[in-house]
Amino acid sequence: MACEICGAIHGLDQHHLHPKRMGGSRNPDVHDDSNLVTLCRTCHNKIHRGQWELRRSESGIQVIDRKNGEQVMRRHYNPQLDPSDLFQLLNLVEDAIARLREAIPYLTDDQLVEAFAYASSLSKRSWLVQAALLYEAQQRSIYGDRSLEAIARRFEISLRQAHKYALVWKVFFAREPGEEMVNVDEILLDQPSWYVVAASETKDPEQWLAYAQDRKAEDPRYSVSAFRSEIQRARPAVPATNRRDSADHPAELPELEGRSCPWIQRFCLYSGKPVPLTRCQACQFENNKICETKPISVEA
Repeated sequence: MACEICGAIHGLDQHHLHPKRMGGSRNPDVHDDSNLVTLCRTCHNKIHRGQWELRRSESGIQVIDRKNGEQVMRRHYNPQLDPSDLFQLLNLVEDAIARLREAIPYLTDDQLVEAFAYASSLSKRSWLVQAALLYEAQQRSIYGDRSLEAIARRFEISLRQAHKYALVWKVFFAREPGEEMVNVDEILLDQPSWYVVAASETKDPEQWLAYAQDRKAEDPRYSVSAFRSEIQRARPAVPATNRRDSADHPAELPELEGRSCPWIQRFCLYSGKPVPLTRCQACQFENNKICETKPISVEA
């Protein structure tokens, strides 16, 4: 048994959602399990002192900070979910991957291509599941961003990975039911998680991700390091006197709006075919009217 809010296992109390009032209550509904929540002493006191509001329903619990109305933590319930069946399926997938690795030398050429596509799809989803797991762990913590260090230790990963992956899910995938989400099948980038992580650190993450895909379509050699460099160059310049190194004053996020399209070039049509102006030898650039130019935009 543990506290349903913070997960503590010591100093536990039974909190009555509908209070039993002074002197107790003879109403059996007040003492029914559906009206009881197991809480540690610290969380219990914060609710009784009016700092937190606890909401519980069939779908889960939610704790709200009464001072600012923001969510402190939440936990979902789904009695129809059978985790043992789910983990059994994961074991089957792991076994299938092992068998596929052994069968590779015996596959036909077409089957190699099919297996590669399957492995790529699985790779896309594996990091996505990791991001969802880390984000969910953060949402269950009462410490918000400060909980990531403890989460990183528990999941045996670096603090940077815990922060980046939780941020990715929050920015791109944590949507209300019915809202549009990023379709991972449409991400055509190699090692898409690296691009998604980089885009999540910007002011316009979805636009930056689309920008990376367009650049990759234009230049297959476009790398995540080049993408990060462009993001860094787009970061607003901050005067030295106004810089803050403290986490309380983070640098302003870069935005894509206002950047010139990197694919628009000027072409000379004097010779009858478009030639970049920098390589045009058909005319002299003494008078712009001599050379008929036309901007050509490559749209993804």
